[in-house]
Amino acid sequence: MPAEDFSGGKIVLCPTGTPACTATMKYGGPAGYYDVDVEFFDLPTGASHYAVFVGSQMVDEWVGDLRLPARRMDSGSSTRHIIEGVALRPGDEIRIEGKPDGQEQAALDYVEILPEKN
Repeated sequence: MPAEDFSGGKIVLCPTGTPACTATMKYGGPAGYYDVDVEFFDLPTGASHYAVFVGSQMVDEWVGDLRLPARRMDSGSSTRHIIEGVALRPGDEIRIEGKPDGQEQAALDYVEILPEKN
């Protein structure tokens, strides 16, 4: 797998046999409403479940079940999920919970925080 298919050549995924995993980050920008873009890998070998929280509040959830023809985690299976209009304040914890399914490991590439599109 070429490193350019991942952010900095790295991904976050649940080890085989793990029922769920969590990735967290602290928001350090100014307060406001933002779009949170989650780049993940969607393989046809399962349908991983994802949930995104800001603090203790769930802001979105989805299932990675697009059935793309890709067979490995690379640019062919890289998929973006956009959560619009998320209220963020400095220091907020953003948490993504992933639950693997089948041979899919609830893999994440990166999270991008962008000004809200109106």
